Amino acid sequence: MKTIRLLFVCMLVAIFAHAQDNVPPYVIDVEVTPPKFTAVKYTQANDDSSLKAYISQNFQSNGELTRVSEGTEVVQFVIDPEGRVSDITIVNSVSPEVDDMITAILEETDRMWIPGKNNGVPVAMEKELAIQVKLGMTESAAEKRDFTEIAEDHFTNGAEKLFFDQKTRKAKRSFETAIRYKPYDQGTLYMLALCEMDLGNKNEAQAYVDRIQKLGGNPEILEERLAQDIKNVGSYEQLSALFATK
Repeated sequence: MKTIRLLFVCMLVAIFAHAQDNVPPYVIDVEVTPPKFTAVKYTQANDDSSLKAYISQNFQSNGELTRVSEGTEVVQFVIDPEGRVSDITIVNSVSPEVDDMITAILEETDRMWIPGKNNGVPVAMEKELAIQVKLGMTESAAEKRDFTEIAEDHFTNGAEKLFFDQKTRKAKRSFETAIRYKPYDQGTLYMLALCEMDLGNKNEAQAYVDRIQKLGGNPEILEERLAQDIKNVGSYEQLSALFATK
């Protein structure tokens, strides 16, 4: 049994790495210029001011968190043809406090953007930003925190809970922790969809399926490598049906 678990864990690690390396780029057929952050309101200058640097600087002035918060915050928002920010949505949350801080900072960047263009015409465009957050710890401690390694450990633990122990709720918690660190890992997103479906939460499972498909993912990445283990989960056929509807 220990040998089987060891082989299974090694296989999971390989799949986790494979899913991380296979996030395809978006392909658009027309000439598109994405929105450009300028850090100065109403400017028309096309400089290379860094949005991440701006957020980092403003994070420090927004007070101290009462506990350690770490993970990869992913936020989507829309830049309209006038350079205004709207429709701010948290895709991957580190904590409610971090969500509020990021949202507030992005709201302050209203009109600090040169709008995106479609064939030379300013249009509203969605942007997505991922920010590694390591708060409430010393700089030396933060440098030692490897998000890929942490996520991999939680992913493996979740898979063991799901396939060996058949404890879906505990598996889901492990996968949720893993995705907090590596939000673009399609393998973890798939496992979360499988857990939600197994728990009877079809809408939540559908949200994960939609995210995987938006990233250009293919469920066969996992299904081919863990075919029998995944198919033994009672909700496998229902989850496959969700992918088939798109």
